[in-house]
Amino acid sequence: MAEVEIAAGGNAVLGESPLWSPREAALYWVDINNPTVHRLDPASGERRHWRIETETGSIGLAGPGLLVAGLRTGAHYLDLESGKIEAICDPEGEGRFNRNRMNDGKIDRAGRFWVGTMNDPGHAPEGTLWRIDKDGTAEPMMRGIRIPNALCWSPDSSVMYFTDSYSNEIWAFDFDLATGTMENRRVFARIPEGEGVPDGATVDADGFVWCARMFGGRVSRFDPAGAVERTVELPVPQVTSCAFGGGGPRTRFLPTPPPVPQVTSCAFGGAGLDTLYITTASLGMDRAALAEQPLAGALFAADPGVRGLAEPEFGA
Repeated sequence: MAEVEIAAGGNAVLGESPLWSPREAALYWVDINNPTVHRLDPASGERRHWRIETETGSIGLAGPGLLVAGLRTGAHYLDLESGKIEAICDPEGEGRFNRNRMNDGKIDRAGRFWVGTMNDPGHAPEGTLWRIDKDGTAEPMMRGIRIPNALCWSPDSSVMYFTDSYSNEIWAFDFDLATGTMENRRVFARIPEGEGVPDGATVDADGFVWCARMFGGRVSRFDPAGAVERTVELPVPQVTSCAFGGGGPRTRFLPTPPPVPQVTSCAFGGAGLDTLYITTASLGMDRAALAEQPLAGALFAADPGVRGLAEPEFGA
């Protein structure tokens, strides 16, 4: 089993969307419910953060000094120098009054930002998977979603992975990179009842899918046929996300009380893209619970024995 270390402390309410920047040799991630973008320089240990005006579900690279971010108010650029945000589009159309907020999002290798929206508060099946093109045009690609997660692509971009966490399934689609279309949905993997639900995901250089299992306390590596090939167990009862660098449920999913691990997403990072960064959450925990579990919501790092893939940039 891979050894897991603390990469950055802190009790993120809903840590998500780990993202490695090869240009900066730094890792970014978000806290959705305490709207903040975090940055860690693993070499120096230096940390920075940017407060955001509303829930921030996901981020992606967008060029030097820029991130693209999926907020309740739509997709925006975040200028890392000034901290200002600039609107790209608001596909839900109501700005700060949107019933749906943006959740999991990733950039495909043609530079398009794919991001799913979800009803929050509540989990009504009203969310949409949006494809946001380089010019800011937003196209609905799938509707009726409760909690969109697990967005990622095979190394050759021929397969797209996605889930509605409520389904307890990870889906695979035939994907056309040139046109940005998805078709032929099928079940890639099912998560057994009681073993967590699929959350954020990424694909490694060998084409295996890594998926965080919210309330399952682990990140699982699935082979291209959908079988679990190995797992990374988390050492605390609250964990949330993972991503490759150099993906969550709210109250309705929470046990009462919430003693089970909340693992949300993962990403590969480090100079060799061979460190697996894993985000976690402290969702639903009161002060007493946080005192007992001070690592809930921390960022973790593991050596999984494989390498990841560099994330593309929006508009590139």
